[in-house]
Amino acid sequence: MSRAFRRYGVVTVILTALALCSTVDAQTPPASNDQKEPRFLVYFDEFSAFLNNEAKTVITEAAKRARETGAHRIVVQARASATGTAQTNMYLAQTRSSIVADQLEADGIPRSMIQQQPIGQTGSSDPTVYNRRVDIIVEP
Repeated sequence: MSRAFRRYGVVTVILTALALCSTVDAQTPPASNDQKEPRFLVYFDEFSAFLNNEAKTVITEAAKRARETGAHRIVVQARASATGTAQTNMYLAQTRSSIVADQLEADGIPRSMIQQQPIGQTGSSDPTVYNRRVDIIVEP
């Protein structure tokens, strides 16, 4: 096997494992006692604010949890990786925040309950999925 092919295989395995872990984490709030509010994670492709079916499912679950628990506020914190300029990443975070807030509203959450916090660029120039996300925090 060529070195490039082996490297590609290793990267593919790592990305698949991360995707599986993030899918579980994205759909269920952390069990940690340190975190009082449920947190739902929505991940995006690089330089994208498109909601795929998995992202829509996570947002629907967050809206459902908010209704079931009688939450008073939902905080939408949007991030972008440090790939690109800080200004572009802030705009991307604002766009991601708005897209998620719109979907929460479509899922029955009043706009007055949603607080958007576009954080912008986080992390290093490593374009990993961890920094390309929106955290939906359901507050009691």
